[in-house]
Amino acid sequence: MTFSQAVKYSMDCHENDELLPFSLRKAHKCKMINYFGDFDTVALINSLGYRGKNIQIEKKEGVKRILVLGDSITFGIGVKDGDTYPEILEKVLKEKTRDNIEVINAGYADSFSPDSFLVYLKNRGLELKPDIIILGFFVWNDITDLSETVWDKQDHNGLPQQISSCCRVVDQGQLRSKKSEFKYQYPILRESHLFIWLVDVLKNRFGIFKPPENVVVKRDRYQGCILDPGCIDNFRLEEEKTFKVMKAIKDIAQQNSIIFRVVLFPVDYQLYPEMGQKYGSTLYPPSDNKDFVQKRIGEKLNTLGISYLDLYPVYDTQRNKGYPFFTHDAHLNSLGHQIAGEEIAAYLLDQKVFSK
Repeated sequence: MTFSQAVKYSMDCHENDELLPFSLRKAHKCKMINYFGDFDTVALINSLGYRGKNIQIEKKEGVKRILVLGDSITFGIGVKDGDTYPEILEKVLKEKTRDNIEVINAGYADSFSPDSFLVYLKNRGLELKPDIIILGFFVWNDITDLSETVWDKQDHNGLPQQISSCCRVVDQGQLRSKKSEFKYQYPILRESHLFIWLVDVLKNRFGIFKPPENVVVKRDRYQGCILDPGCIDNFRLEEEKTFKVMKAIKDIAQQNSIIFRVVLFPVDYQLYPEMGQKYGSTLYPPSDNKDFVQKRIGEKLNTLGISYLDLYPVYDTQRNKGYPFFTHDAHLNSLGHQIAGEEIAAYLLDQKVFSK
């Protein structure tokens, strides 16, 4: 892929943020185009920097507000505004309860990792006065993403107050590596398919022109380890940090009389092993324990007293509805979001969070 092609197929949704690695551009129409044709659509970012319709910071009387934290899965890469699972959740709950319910999608407004979700919540999310906080947790990278984040400032409890990325910056709305690969460093040559191909061949066969160290963070170097019981300890530190900030989010919710729930999203090749080829990874979930990481996370959440919904068995039992992920991209398609939104609504209703 040439440099101009890489720019074309990169989202232009992001902006620099003084507290987080990035947030979303306010009042912006964000393009989302997949190189292989999985999607070509836009995401509307409102005036406060959240995906979806315009909202007010001050909650109106009688409104029950749900704030959904999360990364690209929650943001809804590739699907239309009305097809994200937070939008589906709002629609279903309104139909089932007849209550005045407002669901705010904070995906990517809170950056991309659990530590950034905490910093966002303390500084901005609480201003929205949510009645419920849902954290959409993507098991594929929400732990490993902490190998990229840097806690620039911490409080007396060792919790992050300001976070940056070790390796990426925002450039004209797009996330890019701080150090470019060799093939993209020269303006004329980086538009030559032949030059790009030659550099890739030399890199892959002879180890020449390897990417700069900070481009290949630990998350990418050990891709797939999070699903492998024999490899997951490579992310022991990131795992400890993840649960430390999850507990802090739970504590903040309790202090403010907010209901807090976590929703675990599976990665596609846990359910469909043949799709692992899209990642180029040699590490796959063990055939007899594909949801190993969900069990591991679930056990820890139980010890922290955090209630959660595991969507792995939901997608597993609803295969008859179709394939819920994009073919080449790792994210949920509109069907995947529909299933998630409906199941989260049913989960909240079963817990009697809302009247049926």
